[in-house]
Amino acid sequence: MNREGERGQTLPLWTLSIAATLTLLFFMTNYTNTVRWQIRAQNAADSAAAAGISTDANMYNEKTTLQFAAAVEETRMRYLLQSMVNVVNDPSHCGSSSACDADYVRLLAAYNAAQAKYTQIVASMTAAQTYAGGGLVNGADKAVALASTSCAVFDCAFTYTTKINGASESVDVIACKKIPLLSPTLLGKATGATFTAIGHSLAVLSPISETFVPGNVNPSTGVAYQPDESPAGVGVPTEYGVSFKNLSVNMTWYVAGSVRPAAAVAGYGCS
Repeated sequence: MNREGERGQTLPLWTLSIAATLTLLFFMTNYTNTVRWQIRAQNAADSAAAAGISTDANMYNEKTTLQFAAAVEETRMRYLLQSMVNVVNDPSHCGSSSACDADYVRLLAAYNAAQAKYTQIVASMTAAQTYAGGGLVNGADKAVALASTSCAVFDCAFTYTTKINGASESVDVIACKKIPLLSPTLLGKATGATFTAIGHSLAVLSPISETFVPGNVNPSTGVAYQPDESPAGVGVPTEYGVSFKNLSVNMTWYVAGSVRPAAAVAGYGCS
């Protein structure tokens, strides 16, 4: 057998294998680049839409916070009123007439302070109602516009098209950019050919409800969120105190939620 004649017979096979591997690597690189940009576009659209809806979510949460504060102050005033009634109707708990007078003065001062705070809270709630009454009135469009200028927070590589719907309280954002192909001639495309990376997101106000008892113990600190109070001082009867253990407040918080958007229609910008 002539081994000299067998030399080089595997060279074509190796050549074809290398060519196939390089071709596969090229297409995988293009595919990976396409997927990477599509993910980036979707993340950009999600971030911009969430920023738009968050302006109103923040105002709704501010209103919820004020409602909680009002409930706390109202409970405090109820207890203080009852404490003053207890001092008047059952002075034997005070120990002496002068002690009752002192307790009453302290309770009255605490009540006046609570009433002043409650009045301030109600005024703030009235002012907040203008901005938390629905319709996305807190500059959602301005928040989304930051996506094109605040490059440290958002992805400025894309062109953003926004639709604000006050009736349904939704923010619809399309992020789009034309990306150059890698070696377009190898794909049979003209020089400078691009593909379109597009992300589409629809953000809405998503409510989260909870029932909160201020008198419960905070597991992180071991202390009640809203501890019991003794406005009349130490060593006075419990009938003169304020407790939040029986107060239960139903609260609703709002976050940016995402829903499936409708198909994108023509007319959106793309850089």
